[in-house]
Amino acid sequence: MTGQHKKKRSPEEPALTLRNVTAGYREGGAFLKRHFHAVLHDVSFDVFPNEILGLVGESGTGKSTLARVILGMLKPESGEVIHRTESPQMIFQDPYSALNPAYPVSWILEEPLRLAGVRDVPERRRQVREMLERVGLPDECLKAKPLELSGGQRQRVCIAAALLRRPKFLIADEPVSALDVTIQAQILALLKSLRAELGLSYLFISHDLNVVYQLCDRVLVMKTGRVVEQGAVADVFANPRHEYTRELLAAAE
Repeated sequence: MTGQHKKKRSPEEPALTLRNVTAGYREGGAFLKRHFHAVLHDVSFDVFPNEILGLVGESGTGKSTLARVILGMLKPESGEVIHRTESPQMIFQDPYSALNPAYPVSWILEEPLRLAGVRDVPERRRQVREMLERVGLPDECLKAKPLELSGGQRQRVCIAAALLRRPKFLIADEPVSALDVTIQAQILALLKSLRAELGLSYLFISHDLNVVYQLCDRVLVMKTGRVVEQGAVADVFANPRHEYTRELLAAAE
């Protein structure tokens, strides 16, 4: 069985389930037999309601491909992707490139609501101001363009934009790696508080094991497109079973 499905979720069920997902890309022209290049191999895991699941692994191991599969941007070759929440959203690594530099924050944040069919202008603006306050930004930021904001402010705008569609599941792709340590701590604290306030689940992609240890409940370790270890963060970090996990932990020290 291949593809994405949406099912009604009971409180005990995961927000997201991947079962035996293999995915990648076809190489070759339209008139040639296209060779399948697998990037993900038989990947299975769950993300539970109100959970932050960390995903770690070196560059090129398939983390971004996995995000594309979850968001429906890439169809798996085999396996199942089961969403039990609506409209999963993405928080990107580089908040500047993720925001349109030509427009002020007010336009950027109203755009998801316009696309969702919220035609009433005062209602759009009310929702935008409410979300801006939730992510800790003053109203003055609405008039600013992305270049006029700090890196931490830009990432808060990105988080607000992702949340305006009222998702319950978000993929955070290295969301603090472009920020300095002080601002990183502030954004991590914001993600935690939003999880509590809004009942969110996250797949948190990172190469920084220290950040994963601070933020996440469980962790997946991925190597060359395969999940080689998963479990509670405290257990995996204290007693890694796979040699690759031990190597990552040793490098982090």
